[in-house]
Amino acid sequence: MGLFLSHTTALEALRSWNLRNRLAKGGRCDAPVPTALPAERDLRRAALRVLPPAEPSRPIEVIVSTGHSGARANGLFAHVTQAPLPAGSAIRISDGVVCSAPELVAVQMAPSLTLLELLCLLSELLGLYAICPEAEGGMFERPEPLTTPERLRTYLDALGPRPGTGLVRHALALACVRSGSPRETKLALRLSLRPGLGGYGLGLLAMNEPVVVERIYDPGTTGIRRPDILVGRPRDATLAGAARFVAVEYNGRHHDLPTRIAQDANRSNELRARDIPEYVVRREQYDDLDYMDGLVARIRQNLALPRIGMTRKTAEERRRLRRQLYEELEHIDGVHWNGRARAVERERRADSSDEIARTKELVPVEAYGLE
Repeated sequence: MGLFLSHTTALEALRSWNLRNRLAKGGRCDAPVPTALPAERDLRRAALRVLPPAEPSRPIEVIVSTGHSGARANGLFAHVTQAPLPAGSAIRISDGVVCSAPELVAVQMAPSLTLLELLCLLSELLGLYAICPEAEGGMFERPEPLTTPERLRTYLDALGPRPGTGLVRHALALACVRSGSPRETKLALRLSLRPGLGGYGLGLLAMNEPVVVERIYDPGTTGIRRPDILVGRPRDATLAGAARFVAVEYNGRHHDLPTRIAQDANRSNELRARDIPEYVVRREQYDDLDYMDGLVARIRQNLALPRIGMTRKTAEERRRLRRQLYEELEHIDGVHWNGRARAVERERRADSSDEIARTKELVPVEAYGLE
């Protein structure tokens, strides 16, 4: 009997180091949804062949075409999908075992995720990395993304109006494309999300896309640099003397290696020679909200973006949202998808604080005999 891994279990399979070469070929297949659950022994044997070496997250999630959705005592969770799936909804990863294609994984997981979690998931599927706790640094690089925005939109059209499709379609407009790491994703989201979501509202133009530069060590020859993040002005803006775009690099610990220091210096100099402003963010600056506020103010100056007038109350609220975005992104590790529980807890604390504030306003101090 066939096995169709889905949801978070399919995501674990897509992140498997053992499957990276097969997934790099990008082949999709048509696979019928099994009509019934496999036996426990068959399930475990199949799962161990395709999932990472560490014990997979429980429960193991699969889809079937009949029965009722719900957990089973042996740690299996069956999702029932009676409507047929479009062509290319699966990836064959072993004899008799398929998993949901990246496009289907996004739709399957979307209803249980917060917007930020969905953005991080999409940015990985559209990115050049895979989160892998077993790997050094918690990730490994991919030569190409598992999917593209165009492929995802085409799949959503073919899938039709099902739970999760609207959420993915909305989030796709905000997600990062070709990000090189989870930290690059989080930095790009902070820079580009609108202020109402805690971001700085800069235009995210590209990530890790080629920029032609002239080699300083060999004048007259050209080469390629791929800045982590390019932010810029709207395409119709033609302000004289303003930079068209600005490069932002996130430098993690591996940039402290002597060879990387020299490489980074070459990159910076070649971008500057093309009049492309470049800013470098390390973890210390990323964690410092005051520094990030100041950095973005300089970037806005480079891009000749207008100053934003606002009341003190609005400025304080936006700063609170920027802090909240930073903190929530720190919680998202790509393994534990519990953002909705955190959101409920934040609302509970906010309601409690509001109740305390209302009590202080409505009940005079002298009523407590304190004056």
